[in-house]
Amino acid sequence: MRRFHRIISLATGIFLLLITVTGVLLHVQEFQEEEEREERKPAHNLASGIPNDWTLALNKGLAAIYAADPNVHIKRIRIDVEEAKPRLVVQTDGENALNYVLSENGTILKANKPEKKLLLRLHTGEILGEAGEGLNLVMGLALLGLLITGGVILWQMVRSAPSIGAGFKRIMGLKN
Repeated sequence: MRRFHRIISLATGIFLLLITVTGVLLHVQEFQEEEEREERKPAHNLASGIPNDWTLALNKGLAAIYAADPNVHIKRIRIDVEEAKPRLVVQTDGENALNYVLSENGTILKANKPEKKLLLRLHTGEILGEAGEGLNLVMGLALLGLLITGGVILWQMVRSAPSIGAGFKRIMGLKN
């Protein structure tokens, strides 16, 4: 059992290292972005509501999006107010997901596929495509195998000890 446990742990060690490092880097990146957001101040005060011209531009842009694809599903509408002119972004969902950037008069300036950051794609395994997602699944199952075999080894160590105290010392590596 121990040999099997060691083989699995060697195979998953590299995977765990990759997930750990990219996870830490994603958190550091998020903290930096949060600090930048706190430093920026909005160019518009929306306490009295969204101005009518923005609403009209959004309605006109939504009409253009639905004219291009009547079956589109709107996931999110975002208004960036940090610039002098607001930027309206409409995100759609599904197989043909697109991000539409609308002008201040409601015309579609650009429509592009949403891009995930490289670090996130590396962290999730998407960078390798379906093979990466499959590898993620296999490594997750291997980690589950480590948990099970480790639990069995732990139980064997406690059970073979003359007392519970001696078993605890054996587990902690204090005494064989």
